[in-house]
Formats: sequence, structure tokens, C-alpha cells
Amino acid sequence: MNHEPPLIEKNSPMCEVADIICKESHVWVVEGEGSRKIVGFISEKDLLEIISPLPKKSYTIGVIRPKSLRHTEFDKAEDVMTRPVIKCHPLTTVEEALNIMAGHRVRRLAVTENGEIIGEVSLNIMISTYFKTKP
Repeated sequence: MNHEPPLIEKNSPMCEVADIICKESHVWVVEGEGSRKIVGFISEKDLLEIISPLPKKSYTIGVIRPKSLRHTEFDKAEDVMTRPVIKCHPLTTVEEALNIMAGHRVRRLAVTENGEIIGEVSLNIMISTYFKTKP
């Protein structure tokens, strides 16, 4: 588990979000300064989708309009973040974590206790740990 995941406050400007995403590829969104109450998640993919969105898709009922800088303004982290956050508990087993990831089609989980982020676990962390401990 990574005990120092990248965090940003929900009211942070998009330029700060982009700066962290360029360094870390993702960021966990927390309620406010000094808080560890997790409220959202932003990935490189989320940022890419608002910069270069897919075209509008027509379906039988209505039109799906993806988030886009062309359609609206995004000023703060909370405007772009994904919610709800997919998370696990510190006592979650590796098998349970992998099942949660597969079920939600995500590569990272926030590790939380009492609604506050205490770390993160990712497929990369699990794979590297597995091969380091294998004889």
C-alpha cells in the first residue's frame, strides 16, 4: 500500500489538478485543506476526456453529452472528479481488493478508515509486491 497518495482539495483550481496529474497520473480529491475525507478521484483519462472529448452520441432517447471544455467550464477539482470513490478497508484481502477492482473496472482503490483516506493500493503495487516476495 502506498501510504502517501496524491491528494488535492475539491476547491483546487484545474491548473493544480493538471500539475499533479502530470506527475502522478491520478489524484484523490479530499473535502478541504487538512482534511483526509475522500470525496472523489481524478485520473489522466478524466482530464484527457474534458480536453479532447468524444463526439456527442445519439441514441434512441436523447443525446449523451460527455464532459468537455467545449460545453462548459471546469474551474475546480470537484467539477471533474469521479464519484463515488471505489475504496476498501485496511483489512481487505488481496483477493477481495482484486475482485473490487475487477467488478468496478478500476486499477486503484482508496484505502479508507472512517471515510478518510489512509493510503491507496493499485494493480502495479500488487504485481510488484507479488514478484518481490516470490522465491
